[in-house]
Amino acid sequence: MKTIFSPEWKSWIQTNIDNGHDKDHLFNILIDEDFSYDAIKQEMQHEPTPKHEFTNEWQSWIETNVTAGHDKNGLFKILLNHGFAYDAIKEALSFEPSVPLDELVDPLKTKIELSDESMPVDSREVVDFSKLLVPNAEKFESESLALFLVKGFLNTAECEYLASALKKEPHEDDTDSTNQNCALFSNKHPLFQEIDERLCKLVGIDSSYAEPLHGHYCDAKASQANIDLHQLPSTINSDSLRGHRAYAVTLYLNDVVSGGETQFSDANLNIKPKAGLAMIWSNLDPGGLPVAKSLGQSMPVVAGHKAVLTKWFRTRSSIKDNPPPLFNRDPNEVIPAYTKAGFYKSKLPNALFSRIQDFFSANLDKVQEENVAGDFIVNDTKTKATPSSLVDLSTELRQDIHDNLKDSLEKWSGKELLPTFVYGIRIYHRGAILKCHRDRLATHIIGTIINVSQDVDEDWPLVIYDHQHRRHSILLKPGEVAFYESGSLVHGRPSPLDGDSFANIFCHFKPVDYVPKNVINAS
Repeated sequence: MKTIFSPEWKSWIQTNIDNGHDKDHLFNILIDEDFSYDAIKQEMQHEPTPKHEFTNEWQSWIETNVTAGHDKNGLFKILLNHGFAYDAIKEALSFEPSVPLDELVDPLKTKIELSDESMPVDSREVVDFSKLLVPNAEKFESESLALFLVKGFLNTAECEYLASALKKEPHEDDTDSTNQNCALFSNKHPLFQEIDERLCKLVGIDSSYAEPLHGHYCDAKASQANIDLHQLPSTINSDSLRGHRAYAVTLYLNDVVSGGETQFSDANLNIKPKAGLAMIWSNLDPGGLPVAKSLGQSMPVVAGHKAVLTKWFRTRSSIKDNPPPLFNRDPNEVIPAYTKAGFYKSKLPNALFSRIQDFFSANLDKVQEENVAGDFIVNDTKTKATPSSLVDLSTELRQDIHDNLKDSLEKWSGKELLPTFVYGIRIYHRGAILKCHRDRLATHIIGTIINVSQDVDEDWPLVIYDHQHRRHSILLKPGEVAFYESGSLVHGRPSPLDGDSFANIFCHFKPVDYVPKNVINAS
């Protein structure tokens, strides 16, 4: 247990006291950081008033941990550390410690002795922020903070819907609708589940390390200055035995008229709320220890209102046996984004499309059965026929397709492109399914899909996920072409083809300056 405060911690304490933060709340943060009760009391010249009532969140925490069979001596110690009165804890747990109070051990502290050099390396929680890869983000890095900003992660419609739903969401501890905090549940608002999943993909962290999505709504009418610390890891959570909160993502749902900035004092950085902006940062150093200097705070809303969503990722998975790696990026996910959306529908030049049609008609007798590596093309369970076949193209026609599309794709992508590959004419047959996938890392970076012909009972959409992991469906008619960033974006046709045939040509390029990057996932 620590008894000496570094100059950084002394500054942190004084700054937050000067800013009017609740001293009991600051006291609990320092307890979480393993400072001794007496040392905190002396430094702050303050002792918390014992709390006799538990909020709904704490009641849920107690119930969850008791039901899970966690040691009540340890739970008792945690509650004492957070300022609850002995008698109140005794009643809530229906339990009295079996050892003297000074011998009680906080299980959170024993489970997170990350600085103990005697521990085996593979048992420490090493959280290296450098492994957090957020493609196409603006990165801010200083001695005290590493932070990413992703502009436009949410679009206008998403922001408006989420902010409206958040404003209406009841807060179980606060009837004042101008200042709310709540956990948001997907069964009430389906879009929240989608956003939850997209955030996991944005940071490349497995969802088993995530906490539920939380929201906050406040306006300038709130009864007190709304300064919300982005705390060091909190134990007030049913997942508290899953280790530290390692990473955080804040989504801003509106532009604030005045105030509401997120301020990182030690890094001399202020982030102004902007609708759709995602802010990602870490509380931990590469060794897995909390960094006091990474603390930020939300400044009061002076005019207007502020709506935000926050998602935390912890150092331990909720999966106890054989947990997945924390980071789950693959190399395709760190390919740069060359366009805003990642895809675009256009029309093939008439002269080129006529040449393709003529070639297709003249060579239908040369159709070959196609075997695609990786089993990306399969049949639905009702169909036993071959899912696809191929008409090979002539060298001249391949070159013609590349030459015709290159200028348009360079204007669209903003990059000088190198032609890499043109497939023949692939014919999908009834019941065919193209599994969702990303294309070849080395060569298939910018691609096109040309629809040559189709004989369908229902449209067969191309499903594609944009750079913000939003799902879209694209319909192509003969002569139309889809431009898409095929190496980085997940795409496919996951519903079975309801029709006799659907014929496409695939043409691929890569930027001249493109170099593939390897990614090593970390457990």
